[in-house]
Amino acid sequence: MALSVRSVLVTGASRGLGLEFIRQLVALPSAPELVIAACRDPASAANLQDIAKSHSSVKVIKLDVEKDEDIESAFKETQAFVGEKGLNLLINNAGLNEKADGGGIYKAAREVIQRHFDVNVTGPIMISQKFLPLIEMAASQKNSKELNSQAAIIMISSAMGSQGITFKEGRGISLHYKCSKSAVNMGMILMSRELQDAGIFVNSLHPGWVRTDMGGPNADLTLEESVVGCLKEISSAREETNGKLVSWKGEILPY
Repeated sequence: MALSVRSVLVTGASRGLGLEFIRQLVALPSAPELVIAACRDPASAANLQDIAKSHSSVKVIKLDVEKDEDIESAFKETQAFVGEKGLNLLINNAGLNEKADGGGIYKAAREVIQRHFDVNVTGPIMISQKFLPLIEMAASQKNSKELNSQAAIIMISSAMGSQGITFKEGRGISLHYKCSKSAVNMGMILMSRELQDAGIFVNSLHPGWVRTDMGGPNADLTLEESVVGCLKEISSAREETNGKLVSWKGEILPY
């Protein structure tokens, strides 16, 4: 694994993909000096706390992506941890996919759609905005404006949010989830264009269909397989994948 950054922040780190990101980050040969694991309820995140006890580099902080006060306090804690070196890598992993009666138009509910947009779209965009000064600080210390993981924002998205793929393969289900992931991909595109001149890399990652609480037991990939691929792709961040939706296998997907 070629990923080598000083500091990483992962949201939604108490379970699923987020927890696996933390596990694999601390096990890298060139592990980050600082791994900030953000989750809604640190006190109940037993598996995450166990990792933190074994690795002094892991700092567990509270962050509910729907709460502005949590975003503010998480920023202040992170700022104290990273200091003048800034934050190299922000992985916006926290997400929601409720199984809401199939999620089609006949049974779509305002509160369900809104909840998915709050968590999957507004949350990561607001977090990216708030933490941007720390990422800009890291970008300013790079030797060049070349886009790479030394200053990067990664949105964990989904091929289910790809309009191109949905036109070919999609059915009228998971409307709430698919719409929110399509929106977060648009947010990623716009951020990537706005931040490119500052040397900050931004893209969306499709982690595959993974055996998590969200993906279910019949999914194709284990957590380990997915995150190995995701970290490999993050480590190879470059201009060609900036502003793109990229799979865990490194494929640039239509969006």
